[in-house]
Amino acid sequence: MEEKLDRDAPLRAASANVHSKVFDDEVVILDMKSGTYFSLRASGVDVWKLIEGHASATRITEALGERFDAPPEEIATAVDSLLDELAASALIVADPSLDQSSPSPGREEKAPFTAPQVERFTDMQELLLLDPIHEVDDAGWPHTPMTR
Repeated sequence: MEEKLDRDAPLRAASANVHSKVFDDEVVILDMKSGTYFSLRASGVDVWKLIEGHASATRITEALGERFDAPPEEIATAVDSLLDELAASALIVADPSLDQSSPSPGREEKAPFTAPQVERFTDMQELLLLDPIHEVDDAGWPHTPMTR
């Protein structure tokens, strides 16, 4: 049985194997352990930025409510659905030891709300899992063992 995220605990990337790049209207997230990558669009970009700031699910819902024009229940449902999918994909975890430092959006006119869109891609799994760089130690790569 899958455990639900604590809505009030700060969130973070699940491990050092999870890498992301934020573009204007998309976030690409790569899980080097599985070779799977994800694309987040629409309000998913805002959600990921807030996760990078260690926001909780509650704070993410509040922040999106301040930025977008939609009923709070609609935003909460969309946020919970996305966070559940990210957690089930081992991309995020709750970490109560972290401080939440997510900024509040400015008081500008609210934009229409578009639910987060997430796509999963496995077409490059074999290539990504063959990459020797993702299995390195503190010595880095390439690292030639010393011989005597």
